[in-house]
Amino acid sequence: MKALVALLLLTSSAYAQQINNATVNIIGSTQNVSITQLHAGHSANLQLDGNGISVTVTQSGNTPQSFSLSVSCGFSCPSSPYVINQY
Repeated sequence: MKALVALLLLTSSAYAQQINNATVNIIGSTQNVSITQLHAGHSANLQLDGNGISVTVTQSGNTPQSFSLSVSCGFSCPSSPYVINQY
């Protein structure tokens, strides 16, 4: 169990993608997700399971733009960690 906790702490750095189709599945705590999608045909699908995970998604350009977010947290769900910009 201690090895698993150490692994999660070592892999909790920022996760960023600059592509038009993003699928992010995170299990762990205190992680940051940042997705920037430009031009046409955006799709972002996030499934997060952990405490203290923040998300920033920016989709700009031509439509279609789609976004789905599923969050499951135990005891530490931040009150406003999610920023979604679509324009």
